[in-house]
Amino acid sequence: LTSQIATAINEILQPKGVAVLLDAEHMCMSLRGVEKHGASTLTTRFLGSFKDDPNEQVRFITSVRGAHR
Repeated sequence: LTSQIATAINEILQPKGVAVLLDAEHMCMSLRGVEKHGASTLTTRFLGSFKDDPNEQVRFITSVRGAHR
């Protein structure tokens, strides 16, 4: 899903770079089985100028998630 969102933004808007961060909760882990509430997965996708520049990736994640997380 993260990759699909990034690709759609990239193809439609054609920006210099695209950065997508998706933080989603695993409902199957929260509601059944191990019943571990708050179990989440964090995925990222970087395209264009973000793909080749680790400093830009860190800057993006820090601005979205906050320096203290």
